[in-house]
Amino acid sequence: MAIVYVTSGAWGSGTGAPLPAAEVDGNFYDVDQRIVDLNTALADGKRIDTVDYTSNSMTFHFTDGSTQVIPLPVAVLSYAGAWTNSTPYQRNQMISADNGFYQVLQDHTTPALPAPFNPNAVDGSGNPLYQLFLPIRDVNYDAAIFVPGSIQRTAGELLVQFVANRSMSLAAGTLGTYAYLDVANPVGATSIILSIQKNGTQIGTITIAANAQIGAFSIPTAASFAAGDRYGLRVTQSNSPTPSGLSVTLPFIRTDI
Repeated sequence: MAIVYVTSGAWGSGTGAPLPAAEVDGNFYDVDQRIVDLNTALADGKRIDTVDYTSNSMTFHFTDGSTQVIPLPVAVLSYAGAWTNSTPYQRNQMISADNGFYQVLQDHTTPALPAPFNPNAVDGSGNPLYQLFLPIRDVNYDAAIFVPGSIQRTAGELLVQFVANRSMSLAAGTLGTYAYLDVANPVGATSIILSIQKNGTQIGTITIAANAQIGAFSIPTAASFAAGDRYGLRVTQSNSPTPSGLSVTLPFIRTDI
C-alpha cells in the first residue's frame, strides 16, 4: 500500500484535497507495517544475560550462549619497613610512618636527609605517592594493682612489684592515673608517699594526705619499659597502720605494635 499525500513535493504527487478517514488510516498502517518489517529483518542482538565473578576474574554469559572470561588484576602488597630517606619504593609496597601504615601508589625514591616523611607528597605529575592504609593508634595496657590489708611499711620497703611482659610506656602527667584506699589515711597521720619505680628507680610518686582516700600522682617525665623490666610501688613515707585496701591504676600504653 502506498502513502497518499495531500500536497505535491519531494515526497510525490498529492491529491490536492483533504484525505478521507480511510486514506489517513491507510497511511498510518503503511508506516506501521514498514517499521514491523524493519524490526523483523534485524538479527537478534548479543546481550549480557548474567555475570559471575571470583576473586580474580569476571565471566560474562551472553544471550547467544557464549561466554567471556575477563581476568581481574590482583594487588600484591609487601611490607617494606619504616619509611627512610634516599630509599627507592615501588607501587603497592607498604611502609610505616607517622603512626600509620601507608600504601605506596607510585614508584619513587624518597628525598635525602633531613627531609621528613610527607603523607601528602606527589610526583612530578601531581599524582599522590602515598595513601593511608591503616592508622596505628595507642592501645591502652592499664596495670590494675590491689594491695590488701594495711599498707603500713617501713621507709624504703617494697609494697608491690610486677614484671612487664611486653614493651610499653607510662606517660608523664596524671591522665588516667588512680589511687584509692578502702580505709582512709586517718586525721593527724603523716601523708602517705609511695614511690612509683622502674627497675628500682623512682619515676613518680603517689601522695595520700591525712584524712584522705584518694591519691595524688606526680609523674614528671614519661618512662619506657621493655619486656622484662620491673614496675612497682615502694613506701617512702607512712606512719599509720590504719590505711588499708590500696587500689592503683597505672595507665600504660603498649608500644610493641
